[in-house]
Amino acid sequence: MMRVSSKRAAMRGARRLLAVGLCAAAASSTRLAAAAAVEESTPEVPPPPTTVEKPARHGSAFVDPLGFALFGPRLGLELGAGHISGAAHARWFNQGVLSRSLFLNEGDELAFSYAVGLRARYYLPEGLTGLHIGLAAEYLHVRVEQPSALIATVSSYFVPYAEGGYRWSFGPAYVDAAAGLGYALRASGKVENLPGGSAAGGYVARDESSFYGTASLDLGIFF
Repeated sequence: MMRVSSKRAAMRGARRLLAVGLCAAAASSTRLAAAAAVEESTPEVPPPPTTVEKPARHGSAFVDPLGFALFGPRLGLELGAGHISGAAHARWFNQGVLSRSLFLNEGDELAFSYAVGLRARYYLPEGLTGLHIGLAAEYLHVRVEQPSALIATVSSYFVPYAEGGYRWSFGPAYVDAAAGLGYALRASGKVENLPGGSAAGGYVARDESSFYGTASLDLGIFF
């Protein structure tokens, strides 16, 4: 009788272990099925698009060859970032076709004359490119010689003006077209004798103050 009871107890224990195992397996299958369902129901999030960052620009160097047809070619240096920049330039005034037509009479010669200027600009897009507006000013020094009278007229002008234009960028290079309008105000004027001359006292320096319009076509390199 004892052997039969112990066999029955062993069978009951085995059945309990089997039941526990089946329950654990069922629970594990349920968890796996739930995880699979969640994974299937969760939409895949695409990776964010790759953005190409524009290289930072801190300024540029430029030359204005259109000045040969107007008021002389310019060389300049621009510093800035984002929307704002400042620039300084020098102009070889006596090499401009329009310079000669405005200041020379028959028989006159335009000796070495120059201008230096400052400019502040605001670019509507970032990166020192695109549409822009600004303010500028130049100091102009003009020397006109009259060999027939052995005299030279030396004048200086202050020229403030507003300007606007557009800059097209091509990688590290650009083309910038702009136009400006201001007023050329004479700051000083005198007549000097050329070597061998003595008639300067009988002449008065002509005042060429007037409204001033200009244009430029800068070719530049960013840095």
